[in-house]
Amino acid sequence: MELLSLEIDRKDNISYYNIINILTNLQRDDITIMLDTQNNDYDKIIYSIDNIDNKYECTDVISSKINNIIKEYMIEECYKYLDKSYFYFEENESEIIRQNIAEEVNNDIKTSLIFKNKIKEYLQDNTTININGFIKFRLKFINSYASQVVEKCIDNYLIKKEYSNFINILKYFSEDDTEGKENINIMFKNDKLQIYDENMKKLSLISNIEFSQELEPSEIIYDESIINSIITISPKKIIMHLSNAYENMDETSKNTVDIVNKLFIDRIKFCTDCEYCKN
Repeated sequence: MELLSLEIDRKDNISYYNIINILTNLQRDDITIMLDTQNNDYDKIIYSIDNIDNKYECTDVISSKINNIIKEYMIEECYKYLDKSYFYFEENESEIIRQNIAEEVNNDIKTSLIFKNKIKEYLQDNTTININGFIKFRLKFINSYASQVVEKCIDNYLIKKEYSNFINILKYFSEDDTEGKENINIMFKNDKLQIYDENMKKLSLISNIEFSQELEPSEIIYDESIINSIITISPKKIIMHLSNAYENMDETSKNTVDIVNKLFIDRIKFCTDCEYCKN
């Protein structure tokens, strides 16, 4: 019994052979696959089954494969939009953004379910589906979706790039000073980060005007006074008494802790069982 057939336009598919491979690699003994290449414009994949009781299960398997093809098409559309609208990115930057795009599309479960439901809905009344025609006429929102994905991935890339540059500047300041002899302790008390000396005496936070002026305005939210103080003190060791406090911190405190971890990775010790942590 012929279950359904798929038509794939050769000229419209950049990853034609990849598509054929996806649609014919079902790993199912109960589905017979035949590839018809006699038409000049498109190839046809015909799926047949022997047991009609497996019809819905087999259709679901094939729908998942079609869904994967749509994802491939979606990623290609995103790449086209990226190259056309953001041609000024360096090659290595574009490659990073492309990787982020592919990850974003492949992990978008909600949109993937929309695709799959539309495929199932179409196959309820049709036994032949032209992949390219289905995408162009049944999934018209793909172009707008592609632009949204690209914009999101570019925004994320620029934020990470800014953060990386920001950390590099901070490292310059933190490595510029000679490592001190003093150990400091960092705690989260009264809803904010606080610094204590070796004897658990609270330290006054230091304002480093020169340091602050060197930093360009940034969207990164962090506690500048904490970072300024640690860089100025240049401690030999930083003991973090945070325990489970990290989960309850606001965004500013979390970002500050993450920055300290990156700047002083070789000097940090995490404490979880001292009397201060337990209390």
